[in-house]
Amino acid sequence: MTERRRTISLNFNLSGVGHHTSAWRHPDSRTERALDLDYYVQLARTAEAGGFDSIFIADTPALRADPNDALANTPFEPITLLAALAASTTRIGIIPTISTSYSDPYTAARQIASLDLLSKGRAGVNLVTSAGDAVARNHSRSHHIQHAARYARAREFAEVLELLWTSWSPDAVLADREDGVMIRPGGVRPIDYEGEFFQVAGPLNVPRSPQGRPVVVQAGASPAGIALAAEHADAVYARSMSIDETRGVYGALKAGASARGRDPESIKVLPGVVPYVAATEKEARELVREIESRLVHNPAELRVLGTMLGVDLSGYEPQDKVPLHLLPAPEEFNGSVTGFVELRTMAAEEGLTLGELAGRLGGIAPLGMWALIGSGTQVADRLQHWFENGAADGFNLMMPIAPGGVEAFVEHVVPVLRERGLVREEYTSTTLRGHLGIPLEERESARLEGTP
Repeated sequence: MTERRRTISLNFNLSGVGHHTSAWRHPDSRTERALDLDYYVQLARTAEAGGFDSIFIADTPALRADPNDALANTPFEPITLLAALAASTTRIGIIPTISTSYSDPYTAARQIASLDLLSKGRAGVNLVTSAGDAVARNHSRSHHIQHAARYARAREFAEVLELLWTSWSPDAVLADREDGVMIRPGGVRPIDYEGEFFQVAGPLNVPRSPQGRPVVVQAGASPAGIALAAEHADAVYARSMSIDETRGVYGALKAGASARGRDPESIKVLPGVVPYVAATEKEARELVREIESRLVHNPAELRVLGTMLGVDLSGYEPQDKVPLHLLPAPEEFNGSVTGFVELRTMAAEEGLTLGELAGRLGGIAPLGMWALIGSGTQVADRLQHWFENGAADGFNLMMPIAPGGVEAFVEHVVPVLRERGLVREEYTSTTLRGHLGIPLEERESARLEGTP
């Protein structure tokens, strides 16, 4: 039997008119179409033409600190939008984000299972713990759940999802008209889950997925996030500051999966990259210059930075030095710990002003992500290098501007990768799990078949 060649997984992180903070001001953006379903259908079909494994939508269930982001980022609830996109595509996977801190696992399992059935096995879910008190205040809490508690809750949440999704056996739906039996006896089982945070009887009231169960993705970069991913995730959206740093995360995730009795190849590591692509490097750099030139002083920038740092900066000016003495210790911070540590380190080591530090949030790539600038061949070379040198199984592509970013990537980068045999010429699977090449693991297969 011929072994399947390892190929690069391409995943489209869909974000309204683009990930750059000033993309919406560029004349080639489609800001006026940010609420237009046909616009998102266009983006999805372009990614599908490029053979991408999935479309992913990040989500924060609160208005962002900078009101300019309200429409620049995808403004829709992700399950709703992706259900519409599933009806307008045939193969590409669809991955919404759900907060394990502020959602109910039974409801989430039912929503994602429904999305999976309606898309014929193309759905996944990105599980996040959320960050910030703004989200908490929208969910009847004054403060965000403490870091350790929210990861403990997330672990139980993932366990309940897995149990509910496998509470129906593959042959449970009998539909025997003659004998009057719709569901095979014993084909549906309660889960009777009793945990610290959740008590769920089950079973789920939605039959099982065509792909066994929906794909689970995780994006936390803290040690607790890595541990959660190593235990439950099929794929991980990783940070990409440098190849060495990303290689370390890659190795930690694979080792963590192996230590838990999993096949290291059953978890795919997908670093986030921001590709500025054009026919030539000169044109790509001109695109960067054009977008960057539209950055303006943002009155909300210190409020956004204060949210990231967990302090009130309302009495400060951009030229003031970062008040390091006010910043909490990492173990006391209750937001996105990885981003906080990165900003705190920058401020301390480089002596930055608040304005300079805020500028790091609005540069050519989001905090903690890798900007790739060049022609299709140049970008393909760098992706291939990371892929072949222990840093990535694929990439979470964060287009700086839309629709031009995804169109340019499909036009200039995908043909090069296909020519090298690194990206499929056409889809060979009908499910997201099949695209990613991650079959159900033995423990889950046994549960699906109804064996103890």
